[in-house]
Amino acid sequence: MPAESALFSSEFDSYFRLLWLLVLFISLLMVFLGYIYLAMRKARERESQSAAFSSLALEAQETERRRIAAELHDTVLPDLRDTPAAARIREICSRLMPPDLSRFSLKDSLISLCDSFVKRTGIECIVEIEESLDFSGLSGEHRLHLYRIAQESLNNIGKHSHAKQAVLVARQGSPETRGFLGKERPLLFSISDDGEGLQSRGGMQIEGAEDGFGMRTMRQRAAILGAHIDFISVEGGGLMVCVKIPPVEFKP
Repeated sequence: MPAESALFSSEFDSYFRLLWLLVLFISLLMVFLGYIYLAMRKARERESQSAAFSSLALEAQETERRRIAAELHDTVLPDLRDTPAAARIREICSRLMPPDLSRFSLKDSLISLCDSFVKRTGIECIVEIEESLDFSGLSGEHRLHLYRIAQESLNNIGKHSHAKQAVLVARQGSPETRGFLGKERPLLFSISDDGEGLQSRGGMQIEGAEDGFGMRTMRQRAAILGAHIDFISVEGGGLMVCVKIPPVEFKP
């Protein structure tokens, strides 16, 4: 009996230790999963706050653009009437003021933007917008962000690329477009040129001194759109700004 009792006691102790180790393992696993959950939650909150801050900053930027345009138009332009500078001031005002997307379609606004770009720079600009493409599924704010991305891209081409030709393309991709799932078709939007393209400096790709800010702003606008944006060096020279907007942004 003493031997059996000792054996039973030893087995019980082994079982208890295994049970204790199992409880400890589960407890540590729960703590680890809880930490992961909290870290992901904080990351989502930071991302949400960052998106909200970007949206507010860009909204403030649009408000300031309108204010400057109105001030130039009302206080500076009258003093320069019938002078060569007056045409330049009108051009600056038109570029600062956003198009009235409640009255004019985004398609017509983009075509007008490219026409103004050709007149200002002398660089040929080809517009290829899919005839059946409907931008009405995008909110007014999102259409404005897409317009500003096109405007910033064309400004960069005019200032830095030394290009002879620019091309703006807007079309709907196939349901299998990389990076998107489901049966709906995303919107594909790109602006490319045949100029000098991106140049590497200090490990960062830039195109001219001002492009750091310009590209960051375009990325902020794309993030608000829920879109992917890529800056792609074109073989043989040139740059393509490619925006892929998920179909979730479109009305059913």
